[in-house]
Amino acid sequence: MVTYLIPVLRTLSEVLTAAVAMAAFSVLLFSLQFLKKRQKLAFSLVPVLLSVTVIYSADALETMASGLPAKQMWQMIHWTGFVILAPVCFEFAMVLLEMTGVDRSRFSRFLSPVNILIAFVFVVLLWSGKLFHGIRMISNIGTTMVLSDMTILFWIFFVVNLLGILWVLAMVYNRTRTKASRRRMIYLIAGVLGIIVGTFPLLLFGSGLLISQYPVVFWTLSVIGNAVVAVMVVLLGYACATFSVPWSDRFTRLRMIEWMLRGPVTASLTLWLVTMINRSGDKLGLDITGVNTFATVVAIIILEYLITVLMPYIERGGIVGLGKEDYTIYKEFQGMMVFKPELETYIEAITGALCDRFQARDGFFAVIDESGSIDPLIQTGESSWKNLPALLEELPAYFREHGDALYWDDTGVLIPVFNHDENLDTFLGVMGLADISPEYFPNGNKQILEDAIENARTVLWQRRYLTTAYQVLRTRTDQTGADSFRSGSVLDQTALLGESPKAELDDVTVWVKDALTHYWGGPRLSESPLLKWQIVQKTAAESGENEVNALRAVLKKALEEIRPEGERSTSGEWMLYNLIDYKFFEKQKVKDVVRRLSMSEADFYRKQKVAVEALSKVIIRMEHENDE
Repeated sequence: MVTYLIPVLRTLSEVLTAAVAMAAFSVLLFSLQFLKKRQKLAFSLVPVLLSVTVIYSADALETMASGLPAKQMWQMIHWTGFVILAPVCFEFAMVLLEMTGVDRSRFSRFLSPVNILIAFVFVVLLWSGKLFHGIRMISNIGTTMVLSDMTILFWIFFVVNLLGILWVLAMVYNRTRTKASRRRMIYLIAGVLGIIVGTFPLLLFGSGLLISQYPVVFWTLSVIGNAVVAVMVVLLGYACATFSVPWSDRFTRLRMIEWMLRGPVTASLTLWLVTMINRSGDKLGLDITGVNTFATVVAIIILEYLITVLMPYIERGGIVGLGKEDYTIYKEFQGMMVFKPELETYIEAITGALCDRFQARDGFFAVIDESGSIDPLIQTGESSWKNLPALLEELPAYFREHGDALYWDDTGVLIPVFNHDENLDTFLGVMGLADISPEYFPNGNKQILEDAIENARTVLWQRRYLTTAYQVLRTRTDQTGADSFRSGSVLDQTALLGESPKAELDDVTVWVKDALTHYWGGPRLSESPLLKWQIVQKTAAESGENEVNALRAVLKKALEEIRPEGERSTSGEWMLYNLIDYKFFEKQKVKDVVRRLSMSEADFYRKQKVAVEALSKVIIRMEHENDE
């Protein structure tokens, strides 16, 4: 029985090893999209996933390598990833601790790079042949590295890091008090520890302990370890994706689930099928060369089809956090949304169909927006109305006075499209058909025209209503910050509690430039994110002014910080000060500033960028000094 069990366990372990590599790489790719949002958790997750990808990819490729030199190379690549895994997991744990509100000390900030540096020293020892003394084969197991005197130093380094990780994660857990926050944190803690613990069979494989006499035990542990790591990699990636990005949980979960199903799950199941065919063919003495390709294609197509069929049920189910009522609203809202290209296509089809039905030479449809202005025309053929722009300006008033009455002239007929509510008639648009006279509309044709106009009215009103609702919500959130739940992670206490974040220079430079542009009044000043900064709040409290005037005072104070000593001049050292003062505070035109400072316009814009960045650095420093 053992003779047959070992190949089965070994095959399953090899398939799971490749599955872990694919899962880690897939989650790594999925996490890369968060980096541009400057999420610390996502940044710290990337090296963890990269290490796991290297470890398991090397293991999977080693099984296909022939000859000890090739196998030794993959073993060394495997150990390279493993050496780096512990310190990057420690840094991940430190970032978790920081997100719970603990400021990192200078020692911890110094410890992380030193830890990584020591890991790279061990990598150098590994590739120089000093960490291990070559490679050897173990029957029914495979290859293993031969221990050296330096190996014990690595195990000390690994154990110290592991104890440090456990200590930091214990602090992280103790700092969470509510059931909800502890549940969220457990996902991340379990993911980190599961990845480290799941590599235990690989440690045995690498060090050659235990296994020579008990291959069944080894391959059983290897299967369990690989399965644990696969689950924990996905759990860790899911937790970071859910808790570290400014998206809704539903959106994040759904994207993560679909990505994992179409990526590593499909690839792993296909790999398992092909592996089983290969192993079975070898045992039965069959030529399965052509079967592999066919089985691969069929497996991928069937799995992708099943995922497509199942995704609506997954989306609707509790796995993505949608209740039945919310799901109904969500799906119906999706069906109601009319995009502008769809609207243009639909209205053009109605116009063209009426032109064909009544044999009109041409036609047009003008859509009226919320402000009463006319959108670009949807037109078939060449317009016959010579004074169409002027006519369209007069028509809204005419139709509001005469209601739904058609407007006839020598060219044809103009048909209004209104939406009638109890207390309000909304003018949505006007359609024109050329070379049409009243006798074209006996009862049957008139009904056709009315039905077509009703179809246009329904679509236009639906889009008008949804866009208006969006604009109201957008205005409201801009004014009150009502969308702050999307501004950061649910683990980020700074975002949740509204504390001043450690803003990036690029962001602050944009805010400062906007505030300077509207220094004398405008939404970029009155709605600036800088208004929430403590230095502005403090200035407002001390001066008794409102926040907008306080921000003006802070900008002026920051400008004085970069003012050179001595009497003002147009020399080079005064360039940045003069540029900001003349352009924004004195509100002079660019051509006047260019002439006054004796520079080209291109040079002005280059210097302006430098000047605004210098001012931003001063404001950031002022904010940090205020925090201290």
